[in-house]
Amino acid sequence: MVFPRAYPSMQERVREVQSKFQNHHIKQNIIKGKIVIQNHGQSGPGKSASVQIYSSTTVDPSTGKGKLSAKAYLKRGKSEGHDGTKTRIYKIKIHVEPDFGIPGAFLMKNQHKHKFFLESVTLEIPDNQIIYFDCRSWVYPFQKTKSERLFFSNNSYLPNHTPSALVELRKLELVSLRGDGKQVRKEWDRIYDYDYYNDLCNPDKGQEHIRPVLGGSELHPYPRRVRTGHPPSNTEPSTESRTETINLDIYVPPDERFSPKKLSEFISNSIQATVHFIITEADSLFKQDSSSFESFDEIHDMFSSKRSKAVEGKAKDKLKGKVKERLKKLVPDVLFKEITYAGKEDLAKFPLPQIIRENELAWGNDEEFGRQMLAGTNPARIQSLQKFPPEGRYGMSTIEASHIEHSLDGLTLFEAMNEWRIFILDHHDYLMPYLSKINTNGVCAYASRTLFFLRTDDTLKPLAIELSLPGSSEDTEVSRVFLPANQGTEAALWQLAKAHVAANDSAYHQLISHWLHTHAVVEPFIIATRRQLSVMHPINWLLRPHFKDTIHINALARSILINSRGILEKTLFSGEISMELSSELYKEWRFDEQALPADLVKRGLALEDPDNPNNPTEKFKHGGLRSRMWAMVISATRHGGTK
Repeated sequence: MVFPRAYPSMQERVREVQSKFQNHHIKQNIIKGKIVIQNHGQSGPGKSASVQIYSSTTVDPSTGKGKLSAKAYLKRGKSEGHDGTKTRIYKIKIHVEPDFGIPGAFLMKNQHKHKFFLESVTLEIPDNQIIYFDCRSWVYPFQKTKSERLFFSNNSYLPNHTPSALVELRKLELVSLRGDGKQVRKEWDRIYDYDYYNDLCNPDKGQEHIRPVLGGSELHPYPRRVRTGHPPSNTEPSTESRTETINLDIYVPPDERFSPKKLSEFISNSIQATVHFIITEADSLFKQDSSSFESFDEIHDMFSSKRSKAVEGKAKDKLKGKVKERLKKLVPDVLFKEITYAGKEDLAKFPLPQIIRENELAWGNDEEFGRQMLAGTNPARIQSLQKFPPEGRYGMSTIEASHIEHSLDGLTLFEAMNEWRIFILDHHDYLMPYLSKINTNGVCAYASRTLFFLRTDDTLKPLAIELSLPGSSEDTEVSRVFLPANQGTEAALWQLAKAHVAANDSAYHQLISHWLHTHAVVEPFIIATRRQLSVMHPINWLLRPHFKDTIHINALARSILINSRGILEKTLFSGEISMELSSELYKEWRFDEQALPADLVKRGLALEDPDNPNNPTEKFKHGGLRSRMWAMVISATRHGGTK
């Protein structure tokens, strides 16, 4: 990554710029600029917005900050479009004093009635030298914020290297971002403080909507989120109140909010993708009188033309009308206007998965089942089997050597394990304590252990699946082992066992690998970075692309995805205990095990090299590619600031 850098000889550059200003007539003490604003359906700010720039090299003794220029107003914007993004570009001229020096920050004052998304600002100083500001944030009306918005240039500085003219500005901005942990957050607030996940349920709607608060306790630990400050619910003061509508406009600091283009993509894709789960009328398209599927054929029909033909003509138009009417009740008016849903998409269509498109029966093959363990959605759970039979928190597995020895391509079990060729996908221990509760709601879920054999062509061959349920007495369980079969009842049971493994793996992927490990655990790091590291700090610059949009995505997830009766509860077998289950697995999460080398070693997929901890010896034939890629990331991170 290339860091924005400070100028190599700042004092010489300042003298050069000031000399050029002083050698020109006062009318020529002008800095030209270009301001790019991304369109979002509202009129541009025009002359209702103004800019003032701060010097990074000349201190105003009366304020202790950089010298401040005169105001320049945005006038006569020109519309442009590039890669689907519509922008409006304003050119400005800013008058400065001869000793102004080099710009380092600017104030934007929005006296328009609407917010706007400021994409970038470019300033040109003598000799066509460019100062660039990568803004990518919303600027709200001054009548709401009561203050101008401050932006710093792309030059990065460690705190002790910050130009003296910017030190006070840097300090004041960090203080303002931390807030005081009080008051309800307004849309225009730029404040990052912490809170628990206490906004996932709505106890005021009834007992069935109550969920535990996640975070702040040993029983239910969880990462922190950005605080919104909503008032408590009436029936349970420890939880925040929720609106009756789907709140897609939940508080997110302006720097973290989607750009207009990203918001448009979210509305057109995500709303349409989830409408089946939030609107009863749409749901009735494919589930008339049952909450479960009766056969594999019924699932397959969801992705075929049969379902589309089932609703045609006036019936389809009537359904779309109902969906539109229902959707209007679910989302705020301002958002409903932006949703161009009805009439443009066929509600009866689900996109056909690629695997079915290529081969309708591929999903049932053992080869594909093994491939999905590494090339599917959740490749980070499989691990090398270190001991046979597998042993867990509740005792030994019932898988025996006789179950699998005939499937090891001529090797004995001892030889296969000695060559690191036996692998396990383990969804047993963490599920067992919750199965009794899960299975009281008409669900029939099992905890699973699956063994695989690594063949010489680097494919994984499934060997055996163990499915387990809690026993009739405490600390006991009932288990059954299923083996590969091609015909008869055994073949049907084998397919069913693989389906249960896939259900376990899918739930783990959605709740843990994706939501918890990718989204939730990152949010407190974003909050801490914004509160403690200035936007000019090199580490802030390094992390910025990795943090992009995460807080906004997480906020939307709390509104429609992970909340009580949300999409995950409706689609995963874990149902209403889904988030409680993710809290239980968060107890196992450790920051120092997240880097690729540590993760590979922990799962027994690589051997630790004490002399080279960033490049462990991988056990797969072609596995070293991952370690080499990791080494490249490390190198780019270490040397990015000098390139």
